[in-house]
Amino acid sequence: MAAAAFPGTASRRIPELHLSGQFSDETSSSSCSSSDRAESSAVACEGGGEAEEGLLDLDSPWVAAAEAESRLEAAAAAAVAAGLGYRAEDGHEEEEDEIRDNQQRQEDELMALEAIYGDDLVVYENKGRLQYFQIYIHYDVADGVNVCAKLSAPNTSTRDVGCFDSSEHDCGPDEFSYTCNFEYLPPLILTCLLPKSYPSKDPPSFAVTAKWMDGPYVSQLCEMLDTIWAELSGQEVVYQWVEWLRNTSRSYLWTDGSMTLGPDIVTHNTDICAIPRTKSIVFVIPLMLSYRNKKRYQAFLEDLHMCMICLNQTKGSNFIRLPCEHFFCVKCMETLCRMHVKEGSVFQLVCPGTKCKDSIPPYVLKRLLTEEQFERWDRLLLQKTLDLISDIVFCSRCVIGCVEDENNNAQCPECSFIFCSFCKGPWHPGKQCLTPEQKIHLRKASGRMTEREVAQEMRNIRELYKDVRLCPKCRMGIAKTEGCNKMTCTNCGQYFCFACGVGTASFLRRET
Repeated sequence: MAAAAFPGTASRRIPELHLSGQFSDETSSSSCSSSDRAESSAVACEGGGEAEEGLLDLDSPWVAAAEAESRLEAAAAAAVAAGLGYRAEDGHEEEEDEIRDNQQRQEDELMALEAIYGDDLVVYENKGRLQYFQIYIHYDVADGVNVCAKLSAPNTSTRDVGCFDSSEHDCGPDEFSYTCNFEYLPPLILTCLLPKSYPSKDPPSFAVTAKWMDGPYVSQLCEMLDTIWAELSGQEVVYQWVEWLRNTSRSYLWTDGSMTLGPDIVTHNTDICAIPRTKSIVFVIPLMLSYRNKKRYQAFLEDLHMCMICLNQTKGSNFIRLPCEHFFCVKCMETLCRMHVKEGSVFQLVCPGTKCKDSIPPYVLKRLLTEEQFERWDRLLLQKTLDLISDIVFCSRCVIGCVEDENNNAQCPECSFIFCSFCKGPWHPGKQCLTPEQKIHLRKASGRMTEREVAQEMRNIRELYKDVRLCPKCRMGIAKTEGCNKMTCTNCGQYFCFACGVGTASFLRRET
């Protein structure tokens, strides 16, 4: 019968899954026993794989829905061959009241599963009028589990190996291992097809999909599901299956907090209801790491955190997490970044964390700054970076960056003006640079300044240089208005003493 729609439930429903004729109402399926469904099949360990393109759902790359469907088709065919289920042509049709009772029990069970598992349950509507659904089982391990990937050197034969922990890697001469801790493992998917004879006589047909797990592990899980049905025959069993997979199955997968995957095995006896990994472990491990990191980020967004600047507590979605793993609320980071851009201190756009001086990356700044502020930051960063390059000077006429030669002269590539990089005046080979006072007197002699203008300019120069020191790093002029002699250049962040002009890494030493 068609999967019923239950108002108010939170499960995901896929409107149409086209199953083959073996899933019609005239055939039924049953669970394959471990002995019946075991077969020898080749597992191709490929070195490449399909990219996760456009997959917004983290679980989607691990589902293998088409493969699970084909496995259930095979299970249905095996059930027909074994004479199980309801087939009117063979004279084994149950009484109509028992069929209706099974249908009602299936609907009640599915309604309960939807209420319990919510979005982890995906119900498919199909033409076969049989209940068909998937349940996602997530292994979220608070303390983490060490997954050891056993790798083989190219062109070497592989062999089955036992489990070992991360401290004892008993690899052969042609093997090596990689161990990583996972708090979040990719999902395990239980796909079920409920025959008309369930639960009164036959169990559900099922497939266990774990595209990151080795075949022996998945086959062992399938065997345990058969055992659970044998103990609870005639009862609704899907909930017991899911809870066993979520909780008790961990003891079958890892011991002492460690689990071994690999090496890649060319052929292996596998269960027809088990869908393990078929890709090379070299391909699977990076996907597992990517899944773990994305789940970590999801958990970060949902948890509460305290900003160490304003000490307010809020959800992670209101925080900015920097590459150095320090995080602060958006409001504080926005205020900090906009202040430095406004003041021009772009080299001080670093992590506010104690003793952390990692730069705030451009993609974070683009989120925190307005378009105009981001353009100003980009312009200032280029300008100040060029200022710090010792052999880059700017033309005094068109303000174009020029490369200084060994004689401290430069030629502008825009206007071809040749000038002295010290005084910015015309090239004067063999002569000393003119002082500001000498330049004023030359301008007076050429008639470009009056006596009054010369006197005013001289007073301005004396007043300007009275309380100004040049930064020992970027040569920016800095005036002291108040306070002690411990100065910080707002242009490059250099510490120096205003009295003697000597730069220092910090002010922990005594004041000079």
